[in-house]
Amino acid sequence: MSSRPALAVEPETAPLAGRVVLVTGGESGIGRAIAHRCVSAGARVLIAGVDDNLGEEAAGVLGDRAAYVHTDVRDPEQIERALDHARDELGGLDGVVANAGTVPGGGPFLELTLDDWYRSLEVTLTGAFLTLQAGARRLVEAGRGGALIAIGSSTVLRPHGARYLGYVAGKGGVHAMIKALAYELAPHGIRVNAIAPGMTDTPLARGVAGHIQRGLEIVPMGELVDPDEIGALAALMLGPQARHMTGSIVSLDAGRTAD
Repeated sequence: MSSRPALAVEPETAPLAGRVVLVTGGESGIGRAIAHRCVSAGARVLIAGVDDNLGEEAAGVLGDRAAYVHTDVRDPEQIERALDHARDELGGLDGVVANAGTVPGGGPFLELTLDDWYRSLEVTLTGAFLTLQAGARRLVEAGRGGALIAIGSSTVLRPHGARYLGYVAGKGGVHAMIKALAYELAPHGIRVNAIAPGMTDTPLARGVAGHIQRGLEIVPMGELVDPDEIGALAALMLGPQARHMTGSIVSLDAGRTAD
């Protein structure tokens, strides 16, 4: 994704005006696109990630409506510190996007070790759980409602290839968690949704040899998804235009899961 400045917004009329959004894994790829789109829609955004150089650069591009804080989503204390930063430096919390992830890996099922399995789930599922739980507690405490989004995966709906079982299982758990949380948090005015991207044009995807070529074999449109499309969808889901949208898992995958 290019490092372009945020679009000009009218803070009083933009759909996310006055709102504060936390985006984990927001220093690059899909997370960075979401942060950019949220700022463009009038929000103040806290980028939480583990690559400090990229994180500081991403926040700097977005100007005084964004900030960065080092956050490993496997550590509940670091997540709490990020939420404190959002409250103290940006003014509160209205939305959380659990986007942090890792490169799919492990090995063939028959050779998968318990350590491989746990490593796959640690960020993909447990990290999302910890992020959403901590964010939901803050939203419930504030009593203003809010929105939670998790980034799932089209591989849950249509697995493809070997070696990704832990990743698919983790993202599948995220999809199930979203459905359950939509029921549980609705009385608090908190909406919970997920986006299931397909093959997306990110540094992570381009960094795995052969990953894109193999993945596009089953994509009807034969194209990678632009991260900005996912960012635009996330900004919509966080805002008032989607105030009755909850429990939804929205595919954005160039037709990968059409059948």
